Amino acid sequence: MLKRNKELNKKLQDWLAKPGNNFCALPFMHMAIESDGAIRPCCMGDKFDLNIKGKTIQEVYNDPIRAEFVDSFRRNEKHPLCNVCWKDPYPRIKNSGVGHGREVTLQAMNGNIPEHKLRWLEIKPGNRCNLKCRICGVHNSSTWAKDSAAMEEPKVKFKNSKAFKYTQSCDWIEDDNFWNDINELESIEYIHFMGGEPYMVPEHFQLLERLIEHPTIDTSKILVGYNTNGTYFPTKENQELYKNFKKILIAISIDDINDRFEYQRSLAKWVEIKSNLIKFKELNKNNYDAHLDPTISLFNIFYLEEIVNAFTEIGFTSFIEEEHYVYNGPAAIHVMPQSVKDIIIEKYKNTNNTWILNAIKYMNSQRSDEKLWKEFINDIKHLDILRKENFENTFPEWSKVIKPYYE
Repeated sequence: MLKRNKELNKKLQDWLAKPGNNFCALPFMHMAIESDGAIRPCCMGDKFDLNIKGKTIQEVYNDPIRAEFVDSFRRNEKHPLCNVCWKDPYPRIKNSGVGHGREVTLQAMNGNIPEHKLRWLEIKPGNRCNLKCRICGVHNSSTWAKDSAAMEEPKVKFKNSKAFKYTQSCDWIEDDNFWNDINELESIEYIHFMGGEPYMVPEHFQLLERLIEHPTIDTSKILVGYNTNGTYFPTKENQELYKNFKKILIAISIDDINDRFEYQRSLAKWVEIKSNLIKFKELNKNNYDAHLDPTISLFNIFYLEEIVNAFTEIGFTSFIEEEHYVYNGPAAIHVMPQSVKDIIIEKYKNTNNTWILNAIKYMNSQRSDEKLWKEFINDIKHLDILRKENFENTFPEWSKVIKPYYE
């Protein structure tokens, strides 16, 4: 069965990668709600001129603006909201060729027009978060607000800053009408709560409760997913609720270990996180799948082998077949100069680890970007001053490599 699935995945991905094929499964079955309520085609796409505030999931999913977006894929056009994937087809091919998009892509490959049914809903329930991670920002973390304002608008009073106003715009999550209306979810297969930190938004459990109570929705067929920073662990009450669902997928965003982890995931404590990881590993049975979801960025690219070994000692290895990168922005691994890429390539030349090899492959698939590389260096310096941290002391080996650029 596993071999047949891999063969089908490759067949679908090869079809998606054909020149001139712009198909994506996600418009036909997926929608993403941003922290401020804005609607996106997916987490990679640009925002529609739509917002969930004062509306239902059903209304925004079937809105004429979104309907025209879906029609553009029926016409095999490149919609401008999806520019990230037109520049780099990897996310489109991955999301459409495996997992939840596979069935929809198979329909299209066989010449059928996929049904427009919401099967996969992604919700960022506001930007409430207790951490301010280096690869993040105010759009996904309320704790980032003051640093963001200080960096981008140093002469503006905090309460007049864009960062403060954005955080205020995330108050839609306090509307019970949203969490209690489950119209359009009759065909739902997967609900994915991202962050912020979803466990800091207990309101989201109302949605799960309404699904359980619905007379014709079989929640034993529904997957519930989380991206969590690992600082929270499901309560006994949460775990009782989860028993009603097919499986609980918990992706724990841990990118490094020890001091490097605390630098990258500011305000987190490695000792506490490691303790929770052990509990998550013990929870990993019955209808749970708790796994690590490390994001590969310019902060940890130099330490991948050490990270793999440390995670393996804790008992987590499932992450190695998955790749999660910073795809754009100054912390993306492809932006570094070729001379630095060559050092990374040499460092991992003897590895046989799939996760690392795929990271190198992705790094080499994209062009370097001098402007973003300089921005990465400048951001390090600026945040180090704001947070009283020190990149060179925390990443001594990596800082030596980039020191000519850092100075």
